[in-house]
Amino acid sequence: MRRNNKQVTTYFILFSLLLIGVVYAILQANLQINGTAKIQANTWDIHFDNIQVSENSVSIGTGDSAATIDPENNCKVDFEVTLSIPGDFYEFTIDVINAGTIDGMIGTLNKTLKVNNEVVSEVPDYLDYSVTYEDGVEIEENHALNAGVTETYKVRLEFKTDIEELPQAATITTSLEPQYLQADTSAATVLHYKELYDVFKTEFITATNNRVQEYTRQHKDSFTVEGTKSIYYWYSYWNSPSDVIKNKWNVIFGGFCWQMYRTTDTGGVKLIYNGIPNNSVCDNSGVNQSIGKSPFSANYTSPAYVGYMYNPDKMIGNVGNSAPLENSLYGSDVYYDGTNYTLTGTSTTYDTTHHYSCNNTTGVCATVRYYYDGNYYTELNDGRNITQALQDTLSSDDVNQVNSVIKTYIDTWYQNNMASYTSKLEDTIFCNDRSVYNYSGWNPNGGALSNYLYFYNTLNSINLSCTNITDQFSLANSKAQLTYPVGLMTYDEAKLLNESELRKTGSTFWLATPNYFNKIYAESYEVSSGGGTSSNGVRTSFDVRPVVSVKPGTKYRYGDGSKNNPYIVE
Repeated sequence: MRRNNKQVTTYFILFSLLLIGVVYAILQANLQINGTAKIQANTWDIHFDNIQVSENSVSIGTGDSAATIDPENNCKVDFEVTLSIPGDFYEFTIDVINAGTIDGMIGTLNKTLKVNNEVVSEVPDYLDYSVTYEDGVEIEENHALNAGVTETYKVRLEFKTDIEELPQAATITTSLEPQYLQADTSAATVLHYKELYDVFKTEFITATNNRVQEYTRQHKDSFTVEGTKSIYYWYSYWNSPSDVIKNKWNVIFGGFCWQMYRTTDTGGVKLIYNGIPNNSVCDNSGVNQSIGKSPFSANYTSPAYVGYMYNPDKMIGNVGNSAPLENSLYGSDVYYDGTNYTLTGTSTTYDTTHHYSCNNTTGVCATVRYYYDGNYYTELNDGRNITQALQDTLSSDDVNQVNSVIKTYIDTWYQNNMASYTSKLEDTIFCNDRSVYNYSGWNPNGGALSNYLYFYNTLNSINLSCTNITDQFSLANSKAQLTYPVGLMTYDEAKLLNESELRKTGSTFWLATPNYFNKIYAESYEVSSGGGTSSNGVRTSFDVRPVVSVKPGTKYRYGDGSKNNPYIVE
């Protein structure tokens, strides 16, 4: 194709809001009616803001001007650019903000196109011109823009590359004037919201039923970013109807049904798996709301098995259940010389400060027992004391070496079904809180002789942070590194939701949070079939409901969040 210096010059006048005038007439007659009407103070404010020019857009040349909002009219945007050769384009995004207190609705999209000042009905074949949402979806007429909601438009003008012949120089003038009116719910053809985050935010701001609440306590949702966004979550009172939230939490993403249950402090939205859609309907129950059943771990005889990952080479656990030989010594601590342990602070009595024993009367041995609950004991033979060994089991820098059974189960499902959607997900923390609040008999300096090792204090207030770095599972955390951005709901998140319908699947499913290690048994939390929370042995098989977190700004095109009309994330 022969090239020449002919250019296509474009001038845009975009998005001018129509002005609507109201004329009042005064009628007079001999009749008299007296009354008082009070007008509630409100504001009407829909305008443009935040223009972002896309990378690789044409540079602004002499006589041209970049896209700017008219300083005297924030409902109007102008720009002038020169497209010189095929492939040149100019593209930018711009926010449409309803900053007022009145819900608005886009009426008609009035479009005008001129070539050399003559109105034409079609865009010339050498030009691509589009105004869409940020994700490329066409802007619908008759959709609402609620108070407090922001939509983002993308404007693109491109000199096509697949043209037969270069055009003559021309000036293209085009305008698009979306007409925004006060919302008419009977005329709106799509839902008021566009971002999933705004579903929560708008419900929190406008609703009076308290079904969305704001979390204001400690939180940490990202390993690398200090989140500053408000965290909103669905909430249902005990024994109260939950139709409001049940009809707003359903999402189809990646070809699967999900329930969105809270936002993150980075502006993302967490989704919990909810089954396979049937003709775009998400009406699943029980095990069909899961990817299947799995034990949490393959074994239960060590505190390590509550871990989403663990280190089998350094963990300790129950070895036996028998008292030492008669007259054996007990120690309050041990000394290791490289070959043998020697008990220190010895006593002939097993009590709250004497847990170590060599099972002999000399107090010297290559393998030392540590008694933690009656006659149950673990063993040490590598120079560690019980404090060091327990730390290696639960929180050392290299504690996360192999996958639990449930992590492998989730990762395999994700790899086979969701890997192509990874770019749509944020790298959020999935907490597996193995911090200990009561060591009981595992405390050599005063541990009770018959009590559990508790990982989580259910009496504490809800806390969406995560104590130990080795429990903050994330793609970015080298000490607790995920393969994929997927995990499980935590006990704290389940408590946030109270006993909402989201927790009542009719089948028990696993949570990510450990509960305790008793004499020989590691237990983690689960949500029972009726929506209550309890715990069970980690070798038990329960439903698995993966959790992902979609990126900030994730939008949907269709739906109202009900099970029959879920939000469709494209």
